[in-house]
Amino acid sequence: MNQYSASPDADGGREIHFPQVPDPAPPAPPIDDSTTLPPPGFIAQRRFEFHGNGSEYFGIWISNLILTIITIGFYAPWAKVRRLRYFYGHTKLANRAFDFTGIPTKILVGRLIAAAVYFIFAFGGQYSPKVAVAGFVLLFLVLPWLLRATFRFNARNSKYSNSRLFFSGSTAQIYKTLLLCLLITVFTLGIMTPYAIWLYKRYQFNHLHLGQLDFKLNVDVGRYFSAIYVPYFFVLGALFIGGMLLAVTGLNPSSGLSAAAIGFMATLYFMLFLIVPLIQARLYKATWNHVSLAKNRFECNINQWRYSWIVITNWLARIVSFGLLSAWAAVRIYRYKIESLSVHLVDSPNDLLTLARQEPSAFAEELTDILDIDVSL
Repeated sequence: MNQYSASPDADGGREIHFPQVPDPAPPAPPIDDSTTLPPPGFIAQRRFEFHGNGSEYFGIWISNLILTIITIGFYAPWAKVRRLRYFYGHTKLANRAFDFTGIPTKILVGRLIAAAVYFIFAFGGQYSPKVAVAGFVLLFLVLPWLLRATFRFNARNSKYSNSRLFFSGSTAQIYKTLLLCLLITVFTLGIMTPYAIWLYKRYQFNHLHLGQLDFKLNVDVGRYFSAIYVPYFFVLGALFIGGMLLAVTGLNPSSGLSAAAIGFMATLYFMLFLIVPLIQARLYKATWNHVSLAKNRFECNINQWRYSWIVITNWLARIVSFGLLSAWAAVRIYRYKIESLSVHLVDSPNDLLTLARQEPSAFAEELTDILDIDVSL
């Protein structure tokens, strides 16, 4: 077929038509590589995620319970490792999961040592006061070492992606910290307990590392006093007001307990249950809102009332179900606590994971691995 065609024009001649050639496409705009990188000073907020569920965890929980009962408690370390691997493995930050690599036999050794110390302290006093005193001294001397070994064990066996945590607190530091906490608590009759908790938390976080990145707890002690004493005063104030109202309107000795008196007693028990989760939530928030990892800052938006509601309803669910809803309750509270946390990242996740701490020598690594045990539940 011809590429050209002709048609008559107005004067009877013929007009030649050339093929239509499309206009060239406009040049593509230049690619701005700067849009693929965050501008200087950019901070990305990444939230923690938990992808587990109660029905899935129930199988692990019920098998752990049965095997622990059958073995008279000796399976408990293996049960703990299975539980932590489930919760760690379903926890993610920036699409990277956590992992727990602990060896159950290390946990078993730690618990046997702790049990031996306990039995010496508990039963020795029934036969000789000297044995009781010796058991108390032994407990005081061994407990800080066991606690530090537990911190090291849990940190060494906790991984984020391919990076391990590391705990560098020394034995001398934990003895000094716990002795100071004990003296403060005893000589102030418990009034300065928030200060002791503050010292303990600083020891925990200020010696924890992820690769070459150091954790840091930058919180003033006043926030711990507020976290503990505000719920106390709130509960005491509510009970005082309720008692005054009861004395005015509800107390009638001749007719027994009135509806107001029964309501006050029910409120009293509820407030006593409420005070513990309120303090737990406030301490959790006061701590994690002031934790940093190098230049990266943690944030916690946990709500103390919602947390308390979850804790109390979890108790009720366990009671009503005769314990069968324990797995559901554990997942429920863990999910809320984890998903209330986020990190304001200055470093990218890839940069975080490439900053690896220089490994110690093979001999030192094996030696510390032998000494690291776990006594926690």
